[in-house]
Amino acid sequence: MKTAQNHTVTITVNQEGEFSYDNPMIWVDAGDRVTWKSPKNPIFAVHIGWDSPLDKGRYHSSTGEIEAKVLDSAQPGYSRYSVAVFDGKNIWTDDPEIIVKRPPRG
Repeated sequence: MKTAQNHTVTITVNQEGEFSYDNPMIWVDAGDRVTWKSPKNPIFAVHIGWDSPLDKGRYHSSTGEIEAKVLDSAQPGYSRYSVAVFDGKNIWTDDPEIIVKRPPRG
C-alpha cells in the first residue's frame, strides 16, 4: 500500500492581484493531504465545490494555513478550484488546478 503524501502549496499575491504558487498544479493520490499556505495574507479561502475530491468543498483560514485530505474514494480526474485572498484592502481570486492520479495497476 502506498504511503500518503502531503502536498504543500504556498500562495503569494502581489499588489496588482497577480497570483504565484510554488506548486501550481497539484497531482495527488487518494488518501494524500494538501496544505495551502498564504503567509503574507493569512485570510484566504479555497473552494472546490460539491464534486470535490477532498474531504470538504469549501475551506477558509484566518491563520494562513488550510489542510485538506484527498478522499480514499476520490475518482481520477481534473478539478479546477478557486482561491480567494484578502490583502487587507482587496479580495483577489484565482482558479488553479488539482488532479487526482489513477490508482496504480495490480
